[in-house]
Amino acid sequence: MHKKYMKIAVELAKKGKGRAEPNPLVGCVIVQNGKIVGKGRHEYFGGNHAEVNALLDAGKKAEGADLYVTLEPCNSYGKRPPCTKEIVKAGIKRVFFAVKDPNVAGSKAFLEKNGVKVYSGIYSVEAKKLLSGYLKHLKMKPKVSVKAAMTLDGKIATYKYDSKWISSEKSRDFAHKLRTRYDAVLVGTNTALKDNPLLTSHSEGKNPVRVVIDKDLKLPKNLKLFDGSVPSVVVCDEKIKNVPLSLKKEGIIMAPVNIAAAQKDFGVIIRKLNDLSLKTILIEGGGNIIASALFSNCVDDVYFFIAPKIAGGRDAVSSVEGRGVEKISDSIKVENMSVRKIGGDLLVYGRIK
Repeated sequence: MHKKYMKIAVELAKKGKGRAEPNPLVGCVIVQNGKIVGKGRHEYFGGNHAEVNALLDAGKKAEGADLYVTLEPCNSYGKRPPCTKEIVKAGIKRVFFAVKDPNVAGSKAFLEKNGVKVYSGIYSVEAKKLLSGYLKHLKMKPKVSVKAAMTLDGKIATYKYDSKWISSEKSRDFAHKLRTRYDAVLVGTNTALKDNPLLTSHSEGKNPVRVVIDKDLKLPKNLKLFDGSVPSVVVCDEKIKNVPLSLKKEGIIMAPVNIAAAQKDFGVIIRKLNDLSLKTILIEGGGNIIASALFSNCVDDVYFFIAPKIAGGRDAVSSVEGRGVEKISDSIKVENMSVRKIGGDLLVYGRIK
């Protein structure tokens, strides 16, 4: 009987594919007297966990019921409050979970302390197949790449910040496919404001989570980044106490950091994103953001699309800005470089030494 309900939870979890990643695919059912009274799944990155959605579906019928979930309930504050507290609050009497979460500590102890009986390993082989990507993902170290499209003289925009289009259509198609390999794609405030990018795969595959650095939360709410089609993470200063109502909606996750520290070490932002399970990051600009990441030793490799165009201008935007190095001997070294032609452009790829 237990396997029957867990199997239903697994099937529910599968429906989150393509929206929940890199979070785990999780499904949950609530059973009262042999009847399912609530169903839920993790629907999208940053959204309610499966247990919470099932509890909302069940309402008062959850009191005294059994809860079946494919992954061990969380027990700490992250993007959402701990599910264990919600389970206790709803009056659930027994919890059955299929797979233990290596990222969770104290879940069983907390539930049992509050009178909830806990059983694990139900239908675990099948559930592990569904969660294999997430379990592997947990062990990964953060990987950061930089992608920029520039003119032959290294400009990513003119002195009036016009950048459409520097690279060819084939290069842009390649860049859209490149995004599908990453958990997240990141841009700074100026890029979001001037280019108003969508930052999706443009139907080339799975969409990455969109990340924008907006220190003071001043970006306009009508930007494509905030359209809700794909989850977006907003990195802001932790000193901000009042988040605009326009950012308090589904699909937008706030990521407060010490901006003063992040300006000295971009790793502050990368570590914050890692805490949100975003372990592979593609940085797409602008020049100051790219410089900050590179000179903080955060970048693993670079993709530079070079178009056969010359923009010129000392006030034009360069691909890597910031202060730069005093001596050429202090330059960042790139190794294992490769060059290929895409349309009329050159794609230069290299690893940071």
